[in-house]
Amino acid sequence: MKAVVVYESLFGSTAAVARAIAGGIGADARVLTTAEASSEEIAGADLLVAGAPVHTLSLPSAETRKQAMGKGPGGRDPDLSHPPMRQWLARLTRGEGLSAAFETRVNAWYGRGAASRIARRLKRAGYRPAVKPAHFLVGGPRWIPDSDHRLLEGETERARRWGEELRRAAGEETRT
Repeated sequence: MKAVVVYESLFGSTAAVARAIAGGIGADARVLTTAEASSEEIAGADLLVAGAPVHTLSLPSAETRKQAMGKGPGGRDPDLSHPPMRQWLARLTRGEGLSAAFETRVNAWYGRGAASRIARRLKRAGYRPAVKPAHFLVGGPRWIPDSDHRLLEGETERARRWGEELRRAAGEETRT
């Protein structure tokens, strides 16, 4: 099974979740930033997983990425070396495999966040949802300078288990 996990990460938490999900899927799963995930890299994917952090109840935008400057742990700037997930999704070529979406966010109630938007766009591109979108929690509200953007305890393990669930769902789909 060809599995690709694509992510946008500003302070490292979403990248850590992406790596854990890929670990749960299996050793052959590829983990790519939005800069690395070209059409050629994802072509023929049986399972395409995509994730991003939640910014203002949605996917990060150029404006919210600018607003994140200096707001990481210790006043650190975000990693802006890869394009936003919304830009990557706009360029996503048509596919036929399964998909899954995830987000990292603070522990607060959101009607919709990044994951639901990612899932909708993956489906429009022809990828069928394998499971419901997942949410992984980070500490501290993003609007407070020097907040803790690290994953809460147990979230990496939960992401790995979700990756195992994705592997099982994809395996069942290929058998039918």
